[in-house]
Amino acid sequence: MRRETFETPGEVTLDLSVPSGRIDLETGPGTTTEVELDARGGADQVRELLEDARIELREARGGHEVVVVVETKRGVGLGFLRRIEVRLRVRAPEGAHVRAETASADLRGRGRFGSLQAKTASGDVDLDEIAGDAEVEAASGDINLGTVGGATDISTASGDIRLGRAEGPLTARAASGDVRVDEASGGTKIRTASGDQRIGAITEGSVELQSMSGDITVGVRQGSNLWVDARAMSGDLSSEVDLDDAPPSDDGGPLVELRATSMSGDIDVVRA
Repeated sequence: MRRETFETPGEVTLDLSVPSGRIDLETGPGTTTEVELDARGGADQVRELLEDARIELREARGGHEVVVVVETKRGVGLGFLRRIEVRLRVRAPEGAHVRAETASADLRGRGRFGSLQAKTASGDVDLDEIAGDAEVEAASGDINLGTVGGATDISTASGDIRLGRAEGPLTARAASGDVRVDEASGGTKIRTASGDQRIGAITEGSVELQSMSGDITVGVRQGSNLWVDARAMSGDLSSEVDLDDAPPSDDGGPLVELRATSMSGDIDVVRA
């Protein structure tokens, strides 16, 4: 195992590149960042990986960057890394920003982070809370974010997307994966091919939902005015909220502008 401890006052950015295995992040009070890198596999292979891995501290404007790159420098490729189970653990100050790139490694974060930029092939991404923006690109990995305070942009092919609360603008794209958002507060755009879409609660803002064969369910909070343009080509359209051609009453309540289209899926508008 390799252990490194850095004093990181000010703004902290974690720049992580781990092809396979698992990345566990945790934030808390303090100004220290601790890095633990370990692996399981053949003794010689593990020793080589730990020796070749790059763990370093860089000064950055307003703070520091902690860089962890797991790689080999001895003429072997990803197949070598796939035979080794890599475990990276990082404990950083609360509000640390995350930039991560993986192939099949899972990324899990507990605590409060500043922002997230992640790119993965088949790895899962799971973080508790992000104060700023979150941008995630995946192929088959599942994406699970608790609360995002800024803008959210997520794209995946066959993985599922799950968000607890999106407080800023949300854009989500999936092919066969499902998209579920417990609560959306800003403008929302979701597109899927065969994946289902479900928004548990929305209070105001523009909502644009498109799907080919997936079902769409939207929950509208009591007291919100609703304007709807919903079209289900061969699916069913149902609503617990009165739908008509008249504009919503101007009673001072928040306005939800909902545009939903599904070719063969059902569209349901419900009370949150």
